[in-house]
Amino acid sequence: MIIKYTNFSDGIHTFKMTKSAQKLGLEDLFFGDVEVDIKMDKSIHQIVLDCDLLVHAKIECDRCTEEVEKDYNIHFLLSYLFSKKPEQTDDLNLKILSLDQDKIDISKDVFEYAELSLPLKKLCKEDCKGLCPKCGKNLNYGSCDCTIEKNNDVWAPLQQLKEKFNNKQ
Repeated sequence: MIIKYTNFSDGIHTFKMTKSAQKLGLEDLFFGDVEVDIKMDKSIHQIVLDCDLLVHAKIECDRCTEEVEKDYNIHFLLSYLFSKKPEQTDDLNLKILSLDQDKIDISKDVFEYAELSLPLKKLCKEDCKGLCPKCGKNLNYGSCDCTIEKNNDVWAPLQQLKEKFNNKQ
């Protein structure tokens, strides 16, 4: 996803870029086209890209193991400053452009923000009930006839202590 910014005059410009997830190296996590809506604010000293990224993912729910397709929208800003000598910065969203450059490649940034968009806990829906721990039935489609005993061994030593004191009286 390369932007040739020298083709644009100073000011605000909006455009859309689309590339397949496979061409961006995201085929393991995403499918289809990766779309980026860009609002570019170009001035003499800097370029600011205000980006809205849309990716499509096939995820497996962590509670019920059902595979679902989800869309993720990510908003991010990238700033580019012009400099006579190229420099490195520690800021992830600030980059330095030399005066002889005429293009910006945002492919790496799109890749990173797409990967970071996936939640740590992937759910098919917020109120997913998961699977029955006994029979394995998906509880989103109905309850099962299993009886589950809730035995929390964390409190067992306190329960024994309580019984010991109760027996002395």
